[in-house]
This record gives sequence, C-alpha cells and structure tokens, in this order.
Amino acid sequence: MSLFRQSGSNSAVRISLMYAAFAALWIWLSDNALQWLAPNSANSTWLQSAKGSFFVLVTSFLLYILIRRDVLAQKALADRLKQEAERLGHFMAVNPAVIYSLMKDPQIKNGFVVEYVSPKVREVTGYSPAQWLARPSLWLERVHPDDRPAVVLAQQQLLEKGVLQHEYRFLHADGTCRWIYDQLVLTHNPSASATIAVGAWLDITDRKHAQEQLQLTSQVFESSREGIVITDGDNNLLSVNRAFSEITGYTMDEVVGRSPKLLASGRHDKAFFEDMWRTIRSQGQWQGEVWNRRKNGEIYPEWLSISAIRDSNGQFKQHIGILTDISSRKSAEEKIRFLSNYDPLTHLPNRALLHDRAQVALAAGQRSQTKVALMYIDLDRFKNINDSLGHAVGDRVLQELGARLTAHLHKDDTICRPGGDEFILLLPNTDYQGAAHVAQRTLAIMEEPILIDGQQLRLSASVGIALYPDNGTDLARLSQCADSALFRAKQNGRNSFQFFEQQMHERANEVLRIENDLRRALKNQELLLYYQPQVDAISLKIVGAEALVRWQHPEWGLVSPARFIPIAEESGQIREIGNWVLHSAVQQNADWKAAGLPIVPVAINLSVIQFKDPSLCDTVVEALQLSGLDPAKMELELTESIAMEDSSFTIDTVARLHALGIALSIDDFGTGYSSLSYLKRFKIDKLKIDQSFVRDLHRDSDDAAIVTAIIGLARSLGFKTIAEGVETQEQLDFLRANQCDEIQGYLFSKPVPADEFARMLERERDVPAWASSGQKAFD
Repeated sequence: MSLFRQSGSNSAVRISLMYAAFAALWIWLSDNALQWLAPNSANSTWLQSAKGSFFVLVTSFLLYILIRRDVLAQKALADRLKQEAERLGHFMAVNPAVIYSLMKDPQIKNGFVVEYVSPKVREVTGYSPAQWLARPSLWLERVHPDDRPAVVLAQQQLLEKGVLQHEYRFLHADGTCRWIYDQLVLTHNPSASATIAVGAWLDITDRKHAQEQLQLTSQVFESSREGIVITDGDNNLLSVNRAFSEITGYTMDEVVGRSPKLLASGRHDKAFFEDMWRTIRSQGQWQGEVWNRRKNGEIYPEWLSISAIRDSNGQFKQHIGILTDISSRKSAEEKIRFLSNYDPLTHLPNRALLHDRAQVALAAGQRSQTKVALMYIDLDRFKNINDSLGHAVGDRVLQELGARLTAHLHKDDTICRPGGDEFILLLPNTDYQGAAHVAQRTLAIMEEPILIDGQQLRLSASVGIALYPDNGTDLARLSQCADSALFRAKQNGRNSFQFFEQQMHERANEVLRIENDLRRALKNQELLLYYQPQVDAISLKIVGAEALVRWQHPEWGLVSPARFIPIAEESGQIREIGNWVLHSAVQQNADWKAAGLPIVPVAINLSVIQFKDPSLCDTVVEALQLSGLDPAKMELELTESIAMEDSSFTIDTVARLHALGIALSIDDFGTGYSSLSYLKRFKIDKLKIDQSFVRDLHRDSDDAAIVTAIIGLARSLGFKTIAEGVETQEQLDFLRANQCDEIQGYLFSKPVPADEFARMLERERDVPAWASSGQKAFD
C-alpha cells in the first residue's frame, strides 16, 4: 500500500520522520566519507557539490517512486469508484424503488431531514431531488392527511427499534394519490456524530389496486345470488361460491377436485352434452337450460352459462360456469300456462283452449262431413245466489256443476267455462238428435240439488245450441248463433234448450244493421273517444289513460264497444275504425299539450286485423308527425293472440314500433295464449292484468295466486304491471301490497269524455299535491 494512502496526520508524520532520518544519516555518513577521501580543502569543494547532487538525485528518485505509486493507486481507486458509481447509477435507473437517506434533525422532535434522494423520486412523487433537499417538510406535507398521524408515530418507532416498515398514501405532484411501501434502517455516522436513516420507497399503487380488485372480485364471487363454479382445463372443479352450495346442497370441500357430472340428473342424453361442448370449443361460450340434481336427489331446472378461458397458447385453461335456479320461475310459468288455458275456479278449459279445440273439431267435421254442436249454457238467476249467499257459495256451486258436467261428457267433448255463470259445450260428430239428448241431460244435471254447508240449493239453466255447418262454419259465427238461441231459451221461460233457427233473425238483423250503420259512422263523426285514467298504485296520480271508442248512434244513443267491435272485426271495418282511433287519440293528446296540460301516455288498443295491416307502422309514424306528439306519450296495447304469432312479420312489426320509442303492453294478460315464449322475443314494456283475475282476488286464492305470479314474472323480466277492473279498496290494497305498478278501474274513474279528462289533467297541474291529501284528482 502506498504511503500516501495512509489516512490522517499519522501518515504525514511518518513520512517526514523517515525523510529526516535518511537525510541525517546521509549527512553524517557523507561528511565522514568526505574527510577520509579528501582531507585537504582543495578537493573538498567539488566533492561537497557532488555529495549534494547525489543526495538530491537519490531523494528525487525515491520521491518519484513514492509519488508514482500513489498516483497510480489513486487512479486505480478513482476508476473503481467510477465503475461502482456507474453500476450504482444503472442500478438506481432500473430499480423501481427510491433510495434515500435522512439525517436526524435535533431541532425537530422525532424528525428527520432529507440528506440524499435518488433521481427515481421524480417519477414516484413528481418532485425533483432538488425540491426534496430544499424543502425538509415536503414529505410530511404530502403524506395523505388520514395517514399522517400514523406516519408521525412510526418515526418514533424507528428511533426505538432501529427498523421500520410501513405503508401509507402519498399525494403526487399531479394530484393523484399513490400508495408507498417505506422501509428504513437506522444507522450512525461517527465522523459527523449524526443519526442517519437509510431507506427505500416503492410505489405499490398498482399492487394495491390489484388487491382491491381481487378483494372486490372475491366479494362478488361470494355474494352473488347466482351459483358460480370454476373448473380447470380437464373440467375438474376448482372452486364454487356460497350460492352454488345453497342451490345444490354441496359444500366446497365436497366438490373440489370432482367433475360437475356429480350434478347430472339423467334428463339429458350424450348428444346434448356433446353439442354443448362443441359450442364451447368453437365459440368459447354456451348458455341454456339444464336440469341438474341436488345433493338431496331433487331434480331442478337451472339456467347455465359457461365461458372458456384460454392461456397464451390458446389452450383451454379454465371454465367458468354461472348457474341460476329457475325452479320458481318455471313453476310460475307452468301455473300461468295452466291458468291461461283453464278456468282457475273450476279448472275447466277456458275460451282460449275452446278456440283451439274448436278449430280441430270443425276441421275434422269438414273432412268427415259430420256436424259439430256448440252449446251455450247459462244458469238461471244465478245472481240471486251470489247476492243472498255470497260469492264463496256461488263459486262452490260453479265448481260442483263443472264437475258434474265433466263426469257425463264423452271423452272427445269439451266443456268450457268462459266466465261468470256460463258454460260452453263443444260436441264433435253430433247431430240434432245427439245435441238434444245432451241438452236434456244437461238440464237434468242442473236441476239436481246441490248440498253446500247443510243447505240444499236447486238451480236451472237455459241452453242455446248451434250446429256446424248449418248455422255457421267458424267458431265466431257459431257462437253468435248459440248465443241467439240461448237468448230465445231465456225468453221462453228459462230451464229449456233452444236450437238456433232461421226465424231467430232479430239478432242477425241487428248485426246487419250495425254493419251498415258503422260504414257511415266515421263519415258522420258518430264515433267518440272516452278516456279512462290509469293511476300510480301508490300516489294515485294519473300516469296514463286508455282511449276507448264509443258510438253515438242517432237512434240508439251511446253504444257500448262490446256491441259493435266484434261485428266490426268480423266485417273487416275494424281496420278503418282502429286507424281513426289511433289518429284521434294521438291528436287529442297533442292538443292537450298545446293547451298547457300535463299530458300522460295514452294507450290505444290494436286489433289483430289492424296489427296485421302492413301499413300499420306507417300509419303510426304519420299520426305522430301530423300531431307533433312525442312517441313516449303513446302506448299500444297488443292482445295475446297477436303475441302468439311467431311469424317474422309479427316480430319485425313489434321491433319497428318499439324502435319508434312507443311503449308496448300486453292486454288481458293471462287469458289467452298458452306459451310465454313471446315475452322473451318481443320488447314489451307492460303487462295488463285482466279484470277477470282482479275481480275476486281479495277473496279467491286462485285469482290472488295468478295476480301475484303475473306481477312477479313481470318484475323479473323488467316489465311494469297494470291491473284493470279495480273497483274496491280491498283490490287496491292487495295490488299495492304485491307491488303492482299502476291501476285502472271504476274505483278511480269510469271512462270519461275528452273534455272531462282534460279537467282531470288541469287539476293535476293546478293541485299537484292532491294525492298526499287523500283526494283523487278525478273526484
């Protein structure tokens, strides 16, 4: 080691002493040698000079060697330091952490000041190293206020324990909040007599966000109401959530590592699963209805969605399945499907199912050239039973009569209860004599006493009969004839049956008269629109109205639509009437808006014939453009017979109407078609609960169940519900309790002329808080 590499003053003293000793020794030795070699003074002078020169030469050479060694050593040290500095710089550049050192400041209690900080600090904090060195308080100022007390306390812990690891939030110069992982070690600088802390900051914001995302994902996984399963590439179960266990009965420990086949119900064949996995492999996902088996052995339906996750090589890494138990929905659908075809009170076929069976029977009769009888049965004075003994007794009477009639029918016959106190019999392959025999037997059955709660009741009935093809070739015509015959039977004193005969032309003449008069009704402006308010079930504020057509006949006065609409439909005039209703209702609503009234959506009924008109959408657009009305203030009510159509025309028409911004609703929901699939195909906004279900819902458990099921189904599909025919407070209370959205019925208002409905809207505008005071806007 070079002498100059010795530290401090000791090194200098040592070199000086060595030089002095060498010089003294040289002087003594050289002087004695000079006296011995040149005793006379003549030669001493040049020897003295030679001696001195030799001394200088030797000492210079020695100094050169020493200095050269030290210079080379210093250069080598500087090169190594430079290399170390470069390596340290590279390390600092690639190191994601900020390296820093702090010095304990005695003037700050438990405080430190920044002594050094690496350039990485600018990227992590937004402040340069110079700013950190110039502002000792910068660090604590930028620590998140909520974390500042804990950080100050941590400084004291550093002084006590000598090490510290903690996390806190730091406010970046750009205003964002960064998570910092801070690790410090306490050391001491003897030369400076100072306490030093060396540490490193690491920006862990991304890691924190990833942790939060993982935590959120875990919470969603566990809290989801749908069952979630994760399998590996070989379809072995890796994880399931709590909902899966609730649905299937299997715990996580019972299924992990096993195949989902343990849930197989046996209801699906091999081809079903092969097709499912073929779709997953080709499209990456699959969804559909699957029947599985719970741990307790119960087979249940679920809606299953499977998504495949691939690795970077495109290989299947995992599968994620999401399953929803649809048992309740399927049960509700089955119940509604049953009640859509059968009378809920007697469990007899309703009019919809009668229509289907009549189509089959009439087609068979045409092929075989045989007759078909349609028989209308109406109980005589049944209203007296309801009025005197109550509707509960009346319902039990209807149930008993339905059971008796069913027991005496041939297997090919159909008995239907369309509602009220009426029954309809459809008798295929039956002539006049056979129909008369059945009618006589029916009257006898009706006359048999009925014992209810110890009270014996006796009834009678009137029967009207029409035969195919004598009286008509379709159900509508036969129904008219049978109804006319029934009317004649009642006129003849009741408790009898009557075939339709040609002399029963009164009704036919009336039909003809109505057809002819209807043709001039539009031209003479005899048709009127009445409006029945639709109100919010909770606030009772008017939220809509239904436009209902009336006929102001010059001789008959105000004619109910029930009297002329069926005839208009049969004659084809319903298209022209429907278009007039549509234009008039839209224009009337626009006029109310122009008058400054708070307008509401107006619902307009569409008949089947009108809906099938290819120009329907153009007619709607024309009405909106001519009036300037917002499409959102228009609603179209479709019958279930329209919704049952699975044609591309029907689907396209509904889609086009919805695209215009017009709300669509299903009228008399639950009384028609037996399939609910159209609810998935069509963009429906509202379901209208038929008044036949509303009428007795507060005292009939079946009606109550139907209404509850319809409301639940609508809510699950995102539809609103409106109940029509609400006439009592009990009905309103039930509908409110079951979260029906809107109400329509005589409890609030009968259908009223346009000017009267305008006054209702005025009261809504002028007295907006009427509902909170308990008063109806239409009182």
